[in-house]
Amino acid sequence: MAADSAPIPSLVQDVIDKQAITEIIYRYCRGLDRMDKALTLSCWHEGGTDDHGALFSGTAEDFVAWVWPVHEAMERTQHTISNILIQVDGDRAGAESYYTVYLRTPAEGGVVDIVGGGRYCDEFEKIDGVWRIRHRQSVSDWTQVLPVGEQNLSGAIPPNNPDNRTITGVRDPSDYSYQVLKRVFG
Repeated sequence: MAADSAPIPSLVQDVIDKQAITEIIYRYCRGLDRMDKALTLSCWHEGGTDDHGALFSGTAEDFVAWVWPVHEAMERTQHTISNILIQVDGDRAGAESYYTVYLRTPAEGGVVDIVGGGRYCDEFEKIDGVWRIRHRQSVSDWTQVLPVGEQNLSGAIPPNNPDNRTITGVRDPSDYSYQVLKRVFG
């Protein structure tokens, strides 16, 4: 048997599968924060579902259609992920990922930051060698709403190079991160 066609040891395949699943979890966050609808939808298999409790429950396609105008009305969003635990069993897997979400949005009397923490409890399935979410259950652990004050760091953190331009994130494919990936991967 040629070396390139040798079976992959199960431990190595487990690591490969877990990495592929982890990338989907991260890709979901990037898709939402960069307002990249295609990237966000690519995280679910066709017919996949999402349950965000009272906020939304239904198909992934309907979830994205619902959440898009909600997020478009916000100034900024940032979804961060930690504590990813994945259990793989053949072509099925379960994952729990902690999230912290920051949503800067206009509100009566000004701007607020909605900050929340919880967990995504995902059921994954590998179809034709591709892992994607079959069902996502969002579990909310805490939420707080904070008024946004002045956003000027002047005096709080003295700049080392005040003439250097600070790159600010944008919520579309003109974000700097797309430029880096394009330069590296063409």
